[in-house]
Amino acid sequence: MIRSATAKPMDLGSIDADLRSMGGLGSSKSKATSAEGTSESQFLDLLKDGIADVNKGMRESEKASMDLATGKSSNIHETMLSVAKAELGFNMLVQMRNKAIEAYQDVMRMQV
Repeated sequence: MIRSATAKPMDLGSIDADLRSMGGLGSSKSKATSAEGTSESQFLDLLKDGIADVNKGMRESEKASMDLATGKSSNIHETMLSVAKAELGFNMLVQMRNKAIEAYQDVMRMQV
């Protein structure tokens, strides 16, 4: 799960609220220029946190799988949930990368 810059878990309701609040950023030119320097670093921090969370989930699922295989744990349900969460997180990260590459390619195809 991707976490916000405040390191609290984000759910769909908070993501929706964040998107609605971002809609007002473009309305004022002074707000956009004053927040320009910090928005880039906030995005970078958010991206780093997201990658770290996906990495952590992958490690946890691997540990849960190894514990199940070695007999340290007998709870297959939690192991399967951990693996599914890690897989979804990784797939989301891959799709984000694909969208970023696609956007870059669209910009490069633009005629000046």
